[in-house]
Amino acid sequence: MKQRYTWSLTLLVVLLLMVAAACAPAATPTPATTTNPAPATPPTSPRNGGRRGASGTLTKINGDILTLTTSQGSVTVKTISDNTTVQNVTAGTLADLHEGQYLIATGSQDANGNVTATSIMIRPQGQGAPPIPFGGATRTNPTASPRSSGGRRGAGGTLTKIDGNTLTLTTSQGTVTLLFIADNTTIQNFTTGTLADLHEGQSLNVMGPQDAAGNVTATSIIIQPQGQGAPPAPPPGS
Repeated sequence: MKQRYTWSLTLLVVLLLMVAAACAPAATPTPATTTNPAPATPPTSPRNGGRRGASGTLTKINGDILTLTTSQGSVTVKTISDNTTVQNVTAGTLADLHEGQYLIATGSQDANGNVTATSIMIRPQGQGAPPIPFGGATRTNPTASPRSSGGRRGAGGTLTKIDGNTLTLTTSQGTVTLLFIADNTTIQNFTTGTLADLHEGQSLNVMGPQDAAGNVTATSIIIQPQGQGAPPAPPPGS
């Protein structure tokens, strides 16, 4: 009798353990950790198709292919004979100024908008502001107030009056600006040129789209006086 009772108790314990095991929630397997690779960054080219250019010394001419030596190395320039504009820049004097010319002046501007010019560019007849030079060229201060005293600004317009060292400009907005010429004011003449004017040793500023390799397809070429770089950028709104 005692032995039968022991076997019954043992069987009951086994049955209880089986029931408990069946009711226990199944363990959720831990997924293997996977590392997602970082998405590949698409190659970018800050120059590709951009409206840029190059500035340097013309060291080689091979048909319509120019080689410029710049401060960063050599740049290949392809000219487009049909629509590439070429301009010559020569040093000028006060005597070169006459009414009807389009001038671009940079200098300090007082509270009334009058400019004491440090640089004056004489544009070819019928032409306004030149293409804005790319990085490395002298630029006016874009943050300066156009009416703030001493701001590095300027003006662009048609020369309508000459009174000694005082010039009167009429801008595209119809406003009149007075220019005061100082002893150290530089005057430059911009004249229309052709590709035949190019020769080795000249300092060129080239504007046009630039590919990923840095090669430029020229739409504008400015031939600078020997030893000079890019001209001052035209003031905003000129």
